[in-house]
Amino acid sequence: MARIEPLQAIRYPKNEQTLLVSPPYDVLSAADKANLLAACPENITALDLPHVPPKNAGPAEAYEAAGRTFRQWLENGTLKQDTQPAIYAYEQTYHHAGVEYHRRGLFCRVRLQEFGPQSVIHPHEQTFSGPKEDRLLLMRATHANLSPVFGLYDDPANAITSRLFSAIGAAKPTATAQLPTQDGAGKVRSDLWALTDPLVIKQIAEMLRSKHVYIADGHHRYTTCLTYRRELAGKTPGGLSENHPADFAMFVLVAMQDPGLIVLPTHRVVSGLKDFSINNFIKGGNSVIRQLPGRWTGAQLPDLETKLPAMGRHAMGIYDPSTDQAVAIAPVAADPLAALSQNAAVAGKSADWRQLDVAILQHLVFDAIVRPVFAGGNDLHWGFPHEAHEVHTHCRSGEFQAGFLLQPTPLEAVRQLCNANELMPQKSTFFYPKLATGMVINPLF
Repeated sequence: MARIEPLQAIRYPKNEQTLLVSPPYDVLSAADKANLLAACPENITALDLPHVPPKNAGPAEAYEAAGRTFRQWLENGTLKQDTQPAIYAYEQTYHHAGVEYHRRGLFCRVRLQEFGPQSVIHPHEQTFSGPKEDRLLLMRATHANLSPVFGLYDDPANAITSRLFSAIGAAKPTATAQLPTQDGAGKVRSDLWALTDPLVIKQIAEMLRSKHVYIADGHHRYTTCLTYRRELAGKTPGGLSENHPADFAMFVLVAMQDPGLIVLPTHRVVSGLKDFSINNFIKGGNSVIRQLPGRWTGAQLPDLETKLPAMGRHAMGIYDPSTDQAVAIAPVAADPLAALSQNAAVAGKSADWRQLDVAILQHLVFDAIVRPVFAGGNDLHWGFPHEAHEVHTHCRSGEFQAGFLLQPTPLEAVRQLCNANELMPQKSTFFYPKLATGMVINPLF
């Protein structure tokens, strides 16, 4: 069962937090961090992004400095701990494709569980080791969850969110902030409410008790919490006490059926190719893929992206910047990866896993066509844009020789594979928009 607890959060005491909070650390560049700190030296990136890029561990002094700054901010009142335990209702308002969405969830603590068949907390993607090292060094220095794990749960009636926000009523937010969307073209408004009523907290916890939690984003943060708990338990005579703060991780939990929850695709751009062309690609893969009707220019890639779902299952786009042309393709076989049993990465995978577009792209398109025909012994390098126009821009810059457009991964596929304890390939999903970092901090001391 999932054990949900309130937290006595550390927060910025100001209601307006636009200059104080930030997007998650892993989408920020050194320039992004510099701009945020130039606008406000107390921005959360001073703590949550001590080393750039966070793909690998940085120097020890960077994390030590973050720890010192955290303690100083607690002492001087930049950050304050709430006087009562609470769960925090959280709403993000944003626009996508001309539609306004309201994604609703809650901040809380979730009791840690090791991954495995008996766990009700499930990862859905493979992870990298470098970011976990970075997060562990930061957690050791601050003894806190500075940013949340994004978790999903199944609630067809959306009863939990309804109960949560009915308890808010017409109350004004405890904190609010507006952050730019990842492409910088729009804004995401984040509103936060602290709910301290023990009865409401108990009701929400009981309603979540029977749920499985699926990690949508923050796999590195969650596994870091597991490592931190093991380390602390090993250093503590007799192990950790019952309900020790390190036995929990801070989550934002959102129902899979929430009307504001959307999943966008993660496209691919590739460099290291020789003599790539659409015609040669079709010829090289004509036994396993087929071309679908239509052609598009690079400027029309957003139109192609929107049409892919109507073209059928596994339809994907391919863009050649040398001719500024794109086409759509689809596998010939209904189960296109079933014949690749000799591929160690595919062998033993379930039928559901083999139907993932990202798996088909990686193992049928890249491994069976792109590498043997166009790599020429070169190492391939990847970029992972989320918007079709970014595929166009990246490829036309000359850095990448081909772009690949995907359909979004269905949420049902995420749930099925998590329950079967199968991991998706990296960069399989993009839950849009990202959560704000800095509105709620969970102390582990």
